[in-house]
Amino acid sequence: MNEAVQSRFQILALSGGGFRGLYTAKLLADFEDEISAPIATRFDLIAGTSIGGIIALALALEVPASRIVALLTEYGEEIFKRRWSLAGIWRAPFSSRRLADLLSGSEMFGARVLGACRHRAVIPAINYSTGRPQIFKTPHHINFKRDHKFRIVDIAMATSAAPAYFSRYTFNNNQFVDGGLYANAPGLLAVHEAQYSLLRSAAEIHVMAIGTMSSKFTVDPRRNREGGTYDWGGINPSNMPKRLFGLSISVQEALSDFMLAHLLPGRYVLVDDDLTDQRSRAVGLDKADHAAREVLLGAASERSKICIGSRDVEPYLRHLAPPATFFYGENANTPSCRVASITARVRATAPSR
Repeated sequence: MNEAVQSRFQILALSGGGFRGLYTAKLLADFEDEISAPIATRFDLIAGTSIGGIIALALALEVPASRIVALLTEYGEEIFKRRWSLAGIWRAPFSSRRLADLLSGSEMFGARVLGACRHRAVIPAINYSTGRPQIFKTPHHINFKRDHKFRIVDIAMATSAAPAYFSRYTFNNNQFVDGGLYANAPGLLAVHEAQYSLLRSAAEIHVMAIGTMSSKFTVDPRRNREGGTYDWGGINPSNMPKRLFGLSISVQEALSDFMLAHLLPGRYVLVDDDLTDQRSRAVGLDKADHAAREVLLGAASERSKICIGSRDVEPYLRHLAPPATFFYGENANTPSCRVASITARVRATAPSR
């Protein structure tokens, strides 16, 4: 089930954050320019949630990060174009149709399925039909037999269906909601995947997490403290779920950072920038105008320059990940006889019910 033991197993974890993912994409584009290769060739596993999930899927296909930068820069305002929604009461203020159309283009995902990915990826979402978390995975384990058949566009739309911003996304007769509600910073999920599906020890694992210049949501002490709609959202009721979603993903970022630093001492790097008071006014999950683009692209350019010269980041860019083993799909590289043998061993060692 596991590949040959190696001394270093690298994970790239990409956070969600709506249009702020332009920051992530620009950082990665600069890294690719520096190494003159797809960034996915440096990582053994890529995890991404929401916009981070869309970027992760693109990287796993070896779509250049610069192409994602161009897509968000050119079409961001179309993706986040407000529609009539009765202040968010009747329906979400943004339609996901334009994003789906863009991701379905031949230069992005087209009609390709998850099994077309050249690198391992894990993408969290919420299956609202079952009420359970769902993690879409490339077929890098003998038991991962179904996800590789799903269209990448469907997985991308499922992980990025942010509540209060976009409508739920339906495919395979199930409704999905943004995975950011429970795993906006997916580094811990990826570490678990490396340990339990790929049998890597904690000592081998190194994680680079890239944030999205997330705002820290804090209380205004002058506001109503009664916990009602006005307290959380002000006079516009649609602001309440948005603020709760923002608080949730902000706290998750902080918790994941804290736990990964403890779990992987000296083997974890977070690449992100704090928003100043002035810049935070220009940036948001649904802000895609010129000011937002300027802040995100400018901050990413400065941060990438620092990272490329950093002793902490340099080993991540130097590492060459060996080809991944895939058991199913168009990139399957495991002989059928070995698959049968492994399947038999798994069944023999499975606990009885």
